[in-house]
Amino acid sequence: MKYIKKIIVFVILLEVINLVVGVFYNGKDAFLSITGFNAPPLYYDMDSLYGVTRQKNTKQIIQYPWGGVVNQINSYGFRDDEFTNEGTLVVGNSFVEGYGMNNEDRFSEKIEKELNTVIHNAGSGGVWTPIQGVVLLEHLVRAEKLDFDKIIFVMTPAEIINIGKRNPKNDSGRSYPYKKGEEIKFHKAKNNNFGDSLSLPNKVKRFCKSLLMFKVYNMFKYYGAAKVKAKTLEFDKYKLDWLFKKIEEQELNQVIDVVVINNLRRTKLATIEEYNIDSEAIRFHVLQFPDELSNYFVSNGHLNEKGNTVLAELLQSVFK
Repeated sequence: MKYIKKIIVFVILLEVINLVVGVFYNGKDAFLSITGFNAPPLYYDMDSLYGVTRQKNTKQIIQYPWGGVVNQINSYGFRDDEFTNEGTLVVGNSFVEGYGMNNEDRFSEKIEKELNTVIHNAGSGGVWTPIQGVVLLEHLVRAEKLDFDKIIFVMTPAEIINIGKRNPKNDSGRSYPYKKGEEIKFHKAKNNNFGDSLSLPNKVKRFCKSLLMFKVYNMFKYYGAAKVKAKTLEFDKYKLDWLFKKIEEQELNQVIDVVVINNLRRTKLATIEEYNIDSEAIRFHVLQFPDELSNYFVSNGHLNEKGNTVLAELLQSVFK
């Protein structure tokens, strides 16, 4: 019995140290797992615009990698300060969002510091697609009348391959805009598969991720060399033409820099460098991401801090 008591005391002591380390990394935000026990889930389905995004106007902490990542979400549902009429807007998926990274370690903040400019990061996970990006641009520029100095639309090889594949038949549980024929339509899910609240078991599960034993587990899960297989794929030029046509139809009154990060997550589009677009509304760029596995987290294949530094170096010339 005395050994059990010692073990309990030892575990409690370790958790106290864990909390102190959390305060060192994130200040009072380290207590979000306690004070935000009843907070809503990080994702929810938007009713009528650009689909799945994060809970607007919230602050939550994701407990990985080590130390945790604080997510401060603005009124548009993105992990950044409030968007304003200045600087550059960058749009894209979870690679743009910097999934698993602290804000200061994301490529957008690195470029922001290097160029002494303002960059608004509108990157999102949750199975984000370029079609959602088109709808987002229309909403921010035309409906919200935000006047950005520059707009950069980032796409990954996997996104280009999958343009138009997502539809209500193969993904009925989320709300999102999708390609139907030559038009963009909106699918409103009958049941919100994220929900506006969590069950008690899920709240406990989320809280437990803040404990030391889970952080140790995630340390092995997220660090080391990722196992991402290299592959080369063909893409459908017609679908890419269609997407760019939809951007042009927005009549945003400024040139959009569209950037394809080829070989990101070691997926390469075979002939993307040969693709040409004759448009006064779009500047098309193809950048080659290096092949090193050390740029990625082990578990989910997203870019780690080193990978975000590499991405910042690649994209800096586009942001200038």
